[in-house]
Amino acid sequence: MNISIKKSNYTTKQGQSAILFDCFSGKYRKKINANVYVSSEHYNQVINQISRIDPKHVSLNIALKKLDEKKDLALYNYVKEKWSNEELENFLKSGIELYSLDEYVRNEFGETKNKITHKDYINVVKVFKKHLNISKRIQFEELLDEQSILTFKINAIKDDIKQSSINSYVKKLKVIMNSAYKDGHISERFNVPESVIEEISSNPREIITYKEIEEGIAKITNIHQAQSVALFLMMLSCKGMYPADIMNYKKVERDNIDEILINELFEKGSEYIKFKKSKKSTKYKYVRITHTIKKLARILKSTFYLTHFRKYSDILAPYNDPYHIFAIDIAVNNNIYKNLWNFYQKMIKSVLNYSFTSARDSFNLILEDQEMTNQTRNILTGNITQKELTRMDITKLSDARDKMRNIEDHVNREFRTTDLVEILTNKLKLIGNNLDEITLENWKTPKSFIASINKFK
Repeated sequence: MNISIKKSNYTTKQGQSAILFDCFSGKYRKKINANVYVSSEHYNQVINQISRIDPKHVSLNIALKKLDEKKDLALYNYVKEKWSNEELENFLKSGIELYSLDEYVRNEFGETKNKITHKDYINVVKVFKKHLNISKRIQFEELLDEQSILTFKINAIKDDIKQSSINSYVKKLKVIMNSAYKDGHISERFNVPESVIEEISSNPREIITYKEIEEGIAKITNIHQAQSVALFLMMLSCKGMYPADIMNYKKVERDNIDEILINELFEKGSEYIKFKKSKKSTKYKYVRITHTIKKLARILKSTFYLTHFRKYSDILAPYNDPYHIFAIDIAVNNNIYKNLWNFYQKMIKSVLNYSFTSARDSFNLILEDQEMTNQTRNILTGNITQKELTRMDITKLSDARDKMRNIEDHVNREFRTTDLVEILTNKLKLIGNNLDEITLENWKTPKSFIASINKFK
């Protein structure tokens, strides 16, 4: 038995020809349509490939490769399993699964994305399959049908998915489909029916009050809730950090050439940390390490060693590093990062009824009421590049430094963060976690560190 892959001599009105399995052995001859159509002028039958000139060459060449694999498998089973001609024909007629959205997102589309973003888009495909009740790989054509998107929304609403989440999933799908269109996998643009994406009225930003935080601390019954409040206060004290910033901030090394050039931004004798304004940004926010921030770092470092050292020691910064709490690469350990913050998000809401993002909202609302130059505001909000900072006049950097100190003092007065840290420390004592017994200063050696941790088994 011989099987070759050939192009049909018949051309459709659209200028396409079917690819055939041509089976022959002695007097037996059978041609089977593989249900893959190619442009006659772009197809090279000798190497069974489509020219790069064809706008859909990527997906078609993947399909042609799958036909080659199917042909080889058919010949193998025909010989080894002694298939009849009818069994051979039935197998070849079953066709192939064309290049799917699943494969595209997993392979081509993912090449240009970082690990976290790539996983996010893979999840988008899974969500659409779930709410469209599709268990197999999903084809591009299935999503080009507007009715499919409407069905997705209806089913998602039935499953209590928020409209904001539906908006997000559909917008991300549009990014994928537009990319597939540019790569030649689909021949028409992806359209979203008007009624699918709805405008969501944003909740007004609110400043959390000292009283609300104090009442939240009073509700604490376990160490995890205490940690969540300490995290919130840390974010608030550090110019409205986000969870990722708690993981990624760095201590400013003053002998670094970039930091030397902006030395006038820093107070003499003070230490600073910095963190990126956003995930992909090259702009930084700078924060002076105040006495309050030092205490919060101590609370968080000590308690996280108590709760996470035995199982998750690899995500914690070294015990003798007084400046950092975590040492985790979010891109590599994204699941650990997400699970950690999902848990503490629940903890903070159980005592404060606010999310961690409220820390930045509160800081930004206070900042909006302050009078300052645009350059100073850009420094405080992290809306200026390192290069732009190095080019600034020394006087302007000094002005920004003084304003940074004024804002620190204002935040401390508004929220009485020093008082709240003391109240939180006392609350930890009441629930059986006396931090005086596990001070960072005593952790000079591994032996002293282990001895402190063992007290709290």
